[in-house]
Formats: sequence, C-alpha cells, structure tokens
Amino acid sequence: MLLGRRLGSNWLVAPLLLLSFWVMVTLQAEPQNATGVQWSSIRLVDLQDDLTGESRLAQAIDVQLPHSWQPDGLMNKGVGRYALSLAVSAAAAQDAAQQPWSLRIDRLSPAHRIWLNGKLVHSTLPRRGWLTLGAPHLIDLPGGDLLPGQNTLVIEVHCAAQCGLTPVTLGRKADLQGAYWIYRMVTRDLLVVLNIVCITFSLFVVTLWWMRRQEATAGLFGLLMIVGALRNCRYFVEGDLQLSANADSWLYFTAHVLATCLQSWFILALSRTHWPALHRVLCGVLPGFPLIALAAMPFDPGLTHTRNILQGALLLLLPPSLLMLKRSHTLVPGNLLFGMGVGWLLALLASIHDFALGRIVGNVTFSYWLPWAIPMMMPQFAMLVIKRIATAFDEIEQANQHLETKVAERTRELAAANAAKSHFLTSASHDLRQPVAAIGLITDLLQSRVTDPALRSLTDRLTRAVNSMESLLKGLLDLSRLDSGTVDVQRRRVKLQPLLEAVTNHEMESARHKGLRLRIRPTDATVWTDPVLLEQILRNLVGNAIRHTAQGSVLVGMRRRGHTWVLQVWDSGPGIGPADQQRIFEAFVQLGNPARERSQGLGLGLAIVQRAASLLDHAVGVRSVVGRGSVFSVTMPAATLVQAHGSAHGGAHGLGGTAASDNALQAAHTGASTALPAIPARRVLVIEDDRGLRDTLVSLLQSWGVAEVHAGDSLASVRALPAGHWDLVVSDHRLGDGTGREVIAHLRAQQPMLPALILTGDTSPEQLAELASSGLPVLHKPFRSEKMRAMILETMARTTDRDDSV
Repeated sequence: MLLGRRLGSNWLVAPLLLLSFWVMVTLQAEPQNATGVQWSSIRLVDLQDDLTGESRLAQAIDVQLPHSWQPDGLMNKGVGRYALSLAVSAAAAQDAAQQPWSLRIDRLSPAHRIWLNGKLVHSTLPRRGWLTLGAPHLIDLPGGDLLPGQNTLVIEVHCAAQCGLTPVTLGRKADLQGAYWIYRMVTRDLLVVLNIVCITFSLFVVTLWWMRRQEATAGLFGLLMIVGALRNCRYFVEGDLQLSANADSWLYFTAHVLATCLQSWFILALSRTHWPALHRVLCGVLPGFPLIALAAMPFDPGLTHTRNILQGALLLLLPPSLLMLKRSHTLVPGNLLFGMGVGWLLALLASIHDFALGRIVGNVTFSYWLPWAIPMMMPQFAMLVIKRIATAFDEIEQANQHLETKVAERTRELAAANAAKSHFLTSASHDLRQPVAAIGLITDLLQSRVTDPALRSLTDRLTRAVNSMESLLKGLLDLSRLDSGTVDVQRRRVKLQPLLEAVTNHEMESARHKGLRLRIRPTDATVWTDPVLLEQILRNLVGNAIRHTAQGSVLVGMRRRGHTWVLQVWDSGPGIGPADQQRIFEAFVQLGNPARERSQGLGLGLAIVQRAASLLDHAVGVRSVVGRGSVFSVTMPAATLVQAHGSAHGGAHGLGGTAASDNALQAAHTGASTALPAIPARRVLVIEDDRGLRDTLVSLLQSWGVAEVHAGDSLASVRALPAGHWDLVVSDHRLGDGTGREVIAHLRAQQPMLPALILTGDTSPEQLAELASSGLPVLHKPFRSEKMRAMILETMARTTDRDDSV
C-alpha cells in the first residue's frame, strides 16, 4: 500500500497492465500434439560456421528440446540442422490430408528451412549469411506429405544468438492458432506497439526540446527513449535487412553505448549537476567504444568478446548515475522521482538480465526483458512532461488573465483620458466660439461702417485673423459631426465632371497665388455617392495638395477599375515617408511644420477626409515617394447617371448645406449686406448668456432694420416675459438653467408657428445628435453676419410652410 501511494495510481497502470499480459502467457497451457502424433528421437546432425561454412560437429548427437548451443559449449552462432523422427497414425495422416495442419515452434530463427520426408516444404532463407534471433512461428504443412508410420522432419536454423531449438508441436492449425496468436501478441506484437508509442511520444518531447532549448532534461530523456525503443524494435524484425552479422552486432552495441551516455546526461540535467569530469568521460565513451568495436571486428567476428568486455565496462557509469539521481529529490516531486527511479532501476536490471542470459549464457528459451522495461520507464516521465505542460498552460492562462486585467485597466484609463480630452475640447471649443462669434460679428459691423482707409486696413487684418480662428473651429465642428453619426448620408448618382470643375475653380486662385498649375482631366465618370460629402473630401484633398506643394503642379483625374472609379489627386510636393503615411489621417498631425504655421493648415483636412470616406464606404489610399510627390485616391462604386425631370442635388444636409450655398456665402463676404433682402420681422427675441455676444446680436439685428429686439440670458428670463407675439426667436442652446430647445418649446406653447433659430458652440457628438434629432435649424458658432442673415431668411420662409418640432 505504501509503495502504491508513493508511486501513484497513474504510474502503476502501465506495469500492472503489462504484468497481466505476462501472467496470461505464463498461465497458458503448453501446446499439445495432435492425437496420433508421437515424437521418437531428436538429433542435432550438423553445425556450420556462418563465415567459413566449416562443420563444427564431428558426428550427430541426440538432444532434448529445448536445446541451446552455447550452454552445451557448441557455438554461439551459425547454422544448425536438427533431424526429428515422429510416428503418425493412419487416422492422423488422413486428417492432415483433409484439413490444414501446422507446426508451432515458439523459438525458431526467421532464417530457416524445413524438410519433411526429404522434401523441402518451407524455406525463408533469401541468402546465406543471414543470421537472426528466434521468434514464434506457425508453419503450415502441405496436405498429403505427412505419411502413416514413421516420418522424418529436418529443421535448419541460421542463428545470430540464443541459438538452438524449442519444442515442436504438430497438430491441426485450427487447434494451434488461437493459443499461438495470443502468445505471439503478448511476446512480440504488443511489445512492438508499446515501443512505437514510446518513440512517438519521445519524438514529441525531442521536438519540444528543439523549439525550447531550456527543455534539455525532457529532450535527453526523449532521445534515450527513442534509442532504446528502436533497439527493442530491431529484436522483432523478421525480414532481411541485408546486414552482415558483424554490422548487426556493431549497431546493437553502438545503440547500447548511446543509450548509456544519454542516460547519464539526462540524470545530469535532471539533478542540475555540473560534473565536468563525468561529462568528459561520456564524450570519450560515446565515440570511443564504437570505434574500438569497429577496430576489433577482424579479430573478433560478431564482436562476441569485445561486446562482453565493453558492455561490462559501461556498468561503471552506474554509481555516478545513482548518486546524481539521489540529488534530484529536491528538484522533482517525490512520487515522480521515485517512479522514475523505479523505472530506471527496472531498465537497468533488464539490461543486466539480457546481457547475462542473452550474451553470456545464450539460452534459447531466453526472453528479452528490456522491451518490457523501456515502456515502463515512460509513464512516469510522461506524467512529468504532461504536468510541466499543464503548469505552463496554467501560467499562460494566469498571465493572460493578468494581461487582460492590465489591458482592461489601461483601457479604462485611456477611455477616461479620452473622455477628459473630449470634454476639454468640447468645453474649450464652446468657450472659444462665444468670443470668436462676437468678434466676427463686430468685425462685420466695423467693415460696414468704417470708411477711413487706414482703419479699413486694420479691419481687414482683423478679419483675416478671425477667419483663421473660424477655420480651426469649423474643422473641429466638422470632425465632431462626422464622429457623432448625425450626418445624413444621401447617396445618389453623381456625374463627377461638374463637381471637379466647381472644386478646381474654387481652388484655382490659391494655386495661382503660389505659382502652381492646377489641372483636371475631363471625365464622363458617374458614381454612387453623396455629392456634398464627396465635394468636401475633394476640397480637402485639393487644398491639402496645393498647400504642401511649393512648385510644379496639382492634377485631379479619374481612373476606371472594374466596377469602380478611383478619384486621384496628384501633387509634386515633398512626399511622405512610409512611416508617416498612416499618421497623416490623424487629427492635428502635420509633417514638416514644427512651428505650426497657419499657412500650412491645421492638420484637420485629411482627418475629415478619412471620416467622411468611412461614412460613404469609400476606400482612401495614399502612395508617395519622398522628394517626388504624392497621390491620394478615393475609390467609389460606378453608377449610371439617370436624368429625370425636376431632379435636384438636394437641400441642406450633411455638413452644413450644399456647396452652392456655401460658395454663395463665402463670395458674399464683402460687407455688402444691403444686397440681401430685408428681414421680414418687427419683434425679435434674442436669448444668449454671453453678454458680449448678446449685445453684438442685438446691434446686428438692429442694423438689419429690426424695429424691436428684446434680449434675455436664461430660460427663467423667457418664462418671466409677458405673453406677446414674436416674429422670430434666436436662442443659444446651452444656457445656465436650460437649453435653447426648452426656450423654443415654452414660446411655441403660446405661438406654435413661431420661427426659431438655435445658436450653439457645442461640438460634442451627443449634443450634435440631440440637435439633429430636434429638427430645428442650427447655426454653429462662430459664424459671419451673412450666414446668420441667410439662415434667418430661410427659417422664416420655411416656417410658413411647415412647423418645426422641438
């Protein structure tokens, strides 16, 4: 019980299973001759040397089966011939002629010949000089060759070791083959399978060592198992490998030397012992002993004496191995180490047994123990490797869990940082838009009133500064809208030539100012896209190319590729390095502009291009050669343009209305507001919590001819107003005590058709989504007076046709 607990049930399974097979064989009844068969005499009639063919037997001798040559002092290998006399009854002879009869011999060399009554009835001898080890055989006899009365059976064997002959059983094949196959399976086939399993697992372990050099212990044991198992399998090879007796003996010996050295190296690795002297001895023994045996072949045919001496010398490596194995108890779990020690000890005892009885005694009934011992060494080591792999998997899972926890923590930190950044940008953008909007409107008022040329120059410079700030805030707003999901994508068939002409005409002045040539190639391309978003993509690409090209040209064209059209913008600028070709699509990234010169842009154009193209499912690409220029491309699905009566490109949507309206507003920025129609409103309510912007809005509306402009700063101030009729309400969205939507909802409760306009400096995606879903017209800060005036006129005209829901 104590032994079982120390070994562990996992290790005992294999030995107990093998033991059960062994018991099954030993308890098997001895095979019996058929009724009517009686062996009378058995004689060894000839012995020949396997090399010279010289007879070593002066006269025939009577023997008893089993008969072994070496214990009788005859030979240890060669060719022998036995003559067996047997009496067969008439009934037995008649039965043999009617159904198959066989000979069963449990130890018969695979190289043999058999004569019955002078007739050769069986031969497996392909060439002279082929010597093998004994194996179980069941040999069929031809029907009718067995005669009533006396018969003579001659058996010639060609033996390499354990020479002789075991008892011969004659009977019906049906009676003999059941017990024969059980005996053969347990003594040969099962052992071959077990050793092949060892080889397979050992190859896995050696492969593991090859991939992870730190697994030297496992790898050395795997090599040891492969060598030992291959050597065992060689015992059971019954075919002719075309090897001479000398070569076969030398290979067996070399495998034994290699296994002994690998065993010592394995124990060195297992005990983590640094023993240079032993290592040097092993490095000398491994090549030295096989070379000595090779040199001794001419003087010791079959290496009989050489192997006896050298294999005995290998036993001197036993004490160091035992000493090192004892040191391993602190490095390997006790039950595993004990099991490995028992398995190793069994293998050692099996080696001694096989050497003593097989090589020295040479008994023909001898059975090799090593083929059983090698597989018994494997289970405990397999458990050690499996536990090591399982531990590695556990460590990997723990590391993954730890990594996932760290990733989750870092993700939360990044999300919090991103939220803080977004909150900062939103708040900063909102707070900046308020004064910038006021400055822009005041600048417009100044330009309309100032006539002094000197002051006019100052206001122009102020206007340019305000325009730069508005460009930055507009870019932030565009990014926020694209990220918010509030852009209404309206795909349709779009003919690209008018769009290309409109964009290039708009950018022509900028190109001419830098001395660049801006060209477009005519195209009949028609694509399926949103014209407003595509126009914004094209504007940003062309503007970006002009801005970063110092000399040369910018070319805009289309290429047809299958069912798609590829819009390409070529420039002769400085080019972009491979490492930066993805970074340029990030917001605020500018290459070659460490001083952040506003003339080179703000780093938002390509980020807007990427987001807009993603909304449209258009692929954006870039190819560039440093020093030669770049080409940006947008791939779009091709479509057939269908002309229809009354078709239009749609009203204001997406990022702030059609390109035509935007162009009109930009062209109108000359201060000539009197060119626009008068605002049809007498009483206007302005709600704005920023005092400076509120006062500016009041002054602006009054300059447009509005008779009564009332102002408030909160939702409470609106609720405190007496009931009355308003022609228009203009309200900031973010108020101290509410929102502009609540202001409009309160006023429309009394005046449902009240025209309303929301002003906002918010850029957060959530706020933009709420405003988009409200259906109210929204004017984003900062804005110019012309834009505000145009939206007021559009809002008041639209309200006469429908009621905006809040």
